[in-house]
Amino acid sequence: MGKTMLGGMCLLVLGWFLLAGAAPAPPIQPAAPAAPVGPPSGYHVRAGQVHDREGRPIQLRGINHFGFNAPILQPQFLWKMGWKEQIAQIRDLGFNAVRLPFVPDTLHVTTPVDTLSWLDGAENQALVGRTPLQVLDLWMEEAERQGLYVLLDFHSVSAQRQYPTWFLDTPADFALMYHGRAYTEQDWIDDLVLVARRYAHLRHFIGIDLYNEPHDIVRWAAGDRRASDPKYHWKTAAEKAAAAVLVANPDLLVFVAGITGNWDGVEDSRIPMNYGENLQPQAYQPLDIRADKLVLSPHTYGPDVYRKATFDARGYPANLGAHWELLFGQFHPRHAVVIGEWGGHYGHGPDADPADVAWQDALVDYLQDKGIHSSFYWCYTPNSEGTGGILDDDLQVREDKMALLRRHWDAGDRR
Repeated sequence: MGKTMLGGMCLLVLGWFLLAGAAPAPPIQPAAPAAPVGPPSGYHVRAGQVHDREGRPIQLRGINHFGFNAPILQPQFLWKMGWKEQIAQIRDLGFNAVRLPFVPDTLHVTTPVDTLSWLDGAENQALVGRTPLQVLDLWMEEAERQGLYVLLDFHSVSAQRQYPTWFLDTPADFALMYHGRAYTEQDWIDDLVLVARRYAHLRHFIGIDLYNEPHDIVRWAAGDRRASDPKYHWKTAAEKAAAAVLVANPDLLVFVAGITGNWDGVEDSRIPMNYGENLQPQAYQPLDIRADKLVLSPHTYGPDVYRKATFDARGYPANLGAHWELLFGQFHPRHAVVIGEWGGHYGHGPDADPADVAWQDALVDYLQDKGIHSSFYWCYTPNSEGTGGILDDDLQVREDKMALLRRHWDAGDRR
């Protein structure tokens, strides 16, 4: 989802494109996943479950920790917390995995991070004078030392805002880029390969999320004449990027987000959709990515983030499960389905929507019924507009959110 500059939170946009009198979409026939070529290397998927290098199933008890994707180009809240302290607390709370968003600026800007944002305390002195990439290096090494799985998320082409495409070729938007120029699809692939190789020595580096929430003009593949230019087709781009990543580092998993509506006359485009939530076309135009390396990673949010029509419908929240099933749940267990972002204020704070508690509870109920016990919650720190964090504004742990997450994790492998 799109993150604000201030809070880093995912701003969602609707996918309610109901055409008056439109006939229901034809039934979708499931497609077989792409066949693997040779035995898997490193992390892999089997029977809809992520497995480690030794073939043991892994439950990803994940949290998002943003900041490397924002103008500060470093983890959030280092003006009040130590960076190693944050990693240790995440681990102590029961999380074993972090989804870490980054942008091209993270890799290429050479400005020291302490000039981008205030760093407090002796515990952060190791970061003074270092570039964002050098700080990312330190963070990845410390997460490895503390035994946290890391999913690197290519969050946007710009640190300024969530951009709809994985490339930027509109001159009016060049100011969003750190170098003030176009950023091509090949630049994106090259940056994915850079991090895939750079951290290949870290055993807990589990995968790369190819791009966060492609949306707006983006379509899955051919079929919508309003977006017929293939440069906007997410399926083809994801396949090219996945192939390059797996050549650079065969041990990784590839996480692929959904889109918004595909409007190709096959999927049901009348369902309200968040950014990144819609994976329906995978059923009839499947990704040509080897199935033992592919993780489908939708994003889904409730009324605290964006208020869909379904939240006011009769029968809420019981009406949500059918939509989740069609948008992404139908693919489990033929594929690994790991939600990359979900969350909300969960009933606390001036911006909290009372209906959000029921939404988060209902999602956990749905995931329990499906047997899906891995996900990445949004997020760790409190300064995420629309969700808050696992920590409140006083940096105290939100025990109600942790209880919700423990219920979600229950019955999964506790490794």
